[in-house]
Parts: sequence; C-alpha cells; structure tokens
Amino acid sequence: MDVSLRLPILSDAPTILSWENNPENWEVSDNDSPYIIEDIEQLILSFQDVKSPSQLRFMICKSETLLGAVDIFDINYDNKSGSIGILIAEEEFRRKGYAAKALELVEAEAIKLGVNRLKALIHTTNTKSRKLFEKMGYRISSELDKTNAIEVEKWVGKEL
Repeated sequence: MDVSLRLPILSDAPTILSWENNPENWEVSDNDSPYIIEDIEQLILSFQDVKSPSQLRFMICKSETLLGAVDIFDINYDNKSGSIGILIAEEEFRRKGYAAKALELVEAEAIKLGVNRLKALIHTTNTKSRKLFEKMGYRISSELDKTNAIEVEKWVGKEL
C-alpha cells in the first residue's frame, strides 16, 4: 500500500483548516470551536526543528494526495508515553486500509522518539475507530463514563 507520512508544510494550512473546522470531525475530537488560518500556520511552524516535541502531526499521503493526519501528542519522555489521534478526512478514503497503514507508520515514528506506549481516547459511539485500534493491537485500558469514551493503549516499543 503506497501510504506515507510527512510533516505538514505551510501550503497544507488551508486543507488542515478545513478538516479542523468541519463540525463532523468535532464529533470524534475534543475540538468544539473553529480555528483561523493563523492558528494552523503557527501549529505547522511549531513542528519544525524541535528536538523534544510534546506534539507532532504527520500528514497521511498517497502519492501527492492528502488523505488525513495522525498526531502524537501529550508526549511524556519521562514515562515514554504519548497519545495518538488519527483522521482520514474524506469519506472516499475511509475503510480502504489507509488508517491502519498510517498507524503502523506512526508507531515506528513514536519508537524513534523514544515513546514506547501509545494511548488513544475513543468516543463510545465511534465504533469504526474502536475497531481500527483493536485490529492494530490496542487494548482497552479504561472506560471513562464522564466523557462517554474508552481509552485504548498499545506498547509499541520495549515495555518498561
């Protein structure tokens, strides 16, 4: 499968802005208010030349086509953990294996950063995401009644 990850570049800002401001995507994220282009540009610039980032975003690409994004965030270098979020932005690219491949690739990036444990928070209504993470070896670590979500985790590197 010809899927790759790359860091975002400034010319991606309008596309990322449209994804971030799509209310349908808010249902599966913790965002509930729109961004402006300057917010996205600042985010992109924050990923450049950082030796120990607390967040990284990768664009999911198939050749030159942007399929979505995958983030590693809340990176804690002391306990070698981070959280992960993934979006395949357009319906036409979903359920084709791109998200699974992107997770595989971002797990390798996490290991390069020294992150050995990845967690994801999944809304209980987001059954497609839950199935994806379970298929990729993530296991439920807790159920969060207050947020109607589950937390899944996976050891991607050497367990402590």
